[in-house]
Amino acid sequence: MTITQEEADTLIAIEKYLANPQGVKIPKMRETRIYPAYYKCYNKRRDDLDVSAYRGGIDGNKVSYRLIYKKSVLLIRIDTNDKTAHINPDKSFIPPMTPHIHVYREGYGDKFAYPLPAEFSSKGADIEKLFIEFLQYSNFINIDELSLSIIEQEVLIYDK
Repeated sequence: MTITQEEADTLIAIEKYLANPQGVKIPKMRETRIYPAYYKCYNKRRDDLDVSAYRGGIDGNKVSYRLIYKKSVLLIRIDTNDKTAHINPDKSFIPPMTPHIHVYREGYGDKFAYPLPAEFSSKGADIEKLFIEFLQYSNFINIDELSLSIIEQEVLIYDK
């Protein structure tokens, strides 16, 4: 699915709400969590947005936070601790291990990446703070209702 740049810009700029902010958590390692979101358009609630949070398996600080429209259009994506360089369609690149942001670009989707803008003070060092900054950048209104925490890995102890 593709959308116009005007549609993408509007969806990014419009005030958004997490459907269940108290249930939002940073996933445990090797896990992706999807959180429904909504916005209001012409006094109607639209439930066609999701926030996705992924956390790496080896590096717990490797995360990807995404704002997704209609289950397939990535409007905004933030990635941290990627060990490979990100090469853009114009051959510019983001060096390895550099936190970066992808913002929808008509004709390219989320293929272009840019260094994190100034609004992101954590620069990926604090994955909880980065998630809050991602939600603020994405114009979520009910962030103050979050009781955010990181889901830690379970450690299983086996008796011999």
